Formats: sequence, C-alpha cells, structure tokens
Amino acid sequence: FYFLMEKKDILQRCYKISLVCLGERITKGIRTAVLEGYSIFSGYLNGQLLDAAIMSVLFSAAFLIVGLPYAVLLGLISGFSNLIPYFGAVMAFVLSIFAGLLSGTPMKAVYASILILLLQQIDSLFIVPRAVGRRVELHPAAVLLSLSIFGRLFGFWGLFFAVPLGAVCKSVFGWFYERRKQDFL
Repeated sequence: FYFLMEKKDILQRCYKISLVCLGERITKGIRTAVLEGYSIFSGYLNGQLLDAAIMSVLFSAAFLIVGLPYAVLLGLISGFSNLIPYFGAVMAFVLSIFAGLLSGTPMKAVYASILILLLQQIDSLFIVPRAVGRRVELHPAAVLLSLSIFGRLFGFWGLFFAVPLGAVCKSVFGWFYERRKQDFL
C-alpha cells in the first residue's frame, strides 16, 4: 500500500541514486530495460486475462449446452485456470469429466470432454496468438522452450511467468546482439 502511494517519489529517488552511483549511461540502460520489461509483462498479463475471460465464457456456454451442474462456476474456474499453461487445460478437462460423471449421466462427461478438447484447440490456434502472441512478440517455438526451461527451473511460478520471462530474455539478447554487432562493424 505504501509503495503504491509513494510510487512516484520512490521511483524519483531510485533514479537519483542510480545517477549518482552508476552514472547516466548505465542508469539510462537500466531505465530502458525496466520500461521494456514492464511493457512485456503488462502486455502478457492483459492478453492472458483477456484469453481467460473469453475461455470462461466459452467453457460456461459449452457446459450449459451439455447440461452440467454448476456450468457457469465450472466454466469460470476452467477459464481462469487457463492462465497457467498446461495446467489449465488439464484442470478444465478433469473438472468437466468429474462434473459429468457426478451428474448421473456418464455421456455428459464424454460430451463435455469433447467440447473441452475442441475449445482448447480453438484457444491455442486462434485466441492465444491474437490475445497474447502479438503483445509479447515471441515465436511459438520460443514459447515452448520458455515453458520447458522456466517450468523446470521454477515449477508452478516458472510456468506462470515463462512467456513474459522468455520475451524479456529475447529482448535482452536482441539488445546485446545489436550492441555487439556494432562493435564488430
């Protein structure tokens, strides 16, 4: 709370301390990196939240069509669990089958699982590239590599932040590459 109230003052003090301790050139580099990281993370989170909202609506509608009990609640949980790569898809699938089996009609579980698989494909092929991909400018292969590396290193939180961390790494590498390339030319 106090950090948010004093945000401008704190940032100004950090800037002045950085100027005194590190010099103008390094301070400008740090400021540029922080602003780029902020832009990447906020774009990623906005895109993920948009994707989660869209998927919540689609899952809720699918569960209502199938006739699952608590369809809207299950849709919301499934949609927002989509914020976590891999885990969200499994969560939605398990919840739909579990709710279908508990409803007393096992065929509802089959129909719900088919709809979940279909909606997950639509999400990964159409919604995520438009909602998230454009904001972080990261190639799909780099996304998979980021998920693998950061998920292995940091577990749950690594999976959650893998895409923006991968985009930050790409940005830092691009900056470093361009700087080194100028030294050789």
